[in-house]
Amino acid sequence: MKHYMSKIINNFPLFPISVIVFPGEVQPLHIFEPRYKQLIGEAQENKTTFGIPFLTNDTICQFGSGVVVHKILATSPTGEMDILVRGVNLFRIKALEEQLPGKLYGGGTVEFLDEMNKTVSQELNDLYRNYKKEIATINKEKSAPVNIITPYQILDIAGQLPLELDEKYEILKTTSHESREQLIFEKLNFLIMINKKLEEVGYRFYLN
Repeated sequence: MKHYMSKIINNFPLFPISVIVFPGEVQPLHIFEPRYKQLIGEAQENKTTFGIPFLTNDTICQFGSGVVVHKILATSPTGEMDILVRGVNLFRIKALEEQLPGKLYGGGTVEFLDEMNKTVSQELNDLYRNYKKEIATINKEKSAPVNIITPYQILDIAGQLPLELDEKYEILKTTSHESREQLIFEKLNFLIMINKKLEEVGYRFYLN
């Protein structure tokens, strides 16, 4: 994957769509427009990051997900593709360009929000570890023990939770780390409560 020296990137390729992909999360996409077939082809060949600005009500929001092509699942004779992308970071849009120079697709100037993915508090760290252990118990998995020293980062946790789109966007647009932690605390506590009920009836549940 290509690493950028600066947090501000010009001429960053953008593919607006109504999805949010947190770091570490994998998302399927169907690619059929010529401009985006070009974008994905270049990103795959050059192993570069591109952006998915969150699209809601046909409006591009200021936040989005930086992703890489994780896997090409299928390609049709017409060049349409089913792919998996993997989240690597998040960004804020500073300026938009309808079409990048010499390209079919658009882009813009973005600011990567690396500072958003902070290490979580010990309390949230412990809660997430307990959640993972519960999932393993429900699934009767004989997995390696969770490293109790691992300091998780907040978006890496969020990327492993079954979040609704509106929940993801709420986490994305929240301005403080403490408020972001509180949102994930509430979701984890809810999931743990549900998982206890599922365990009682022998239901198997999986992480993303």
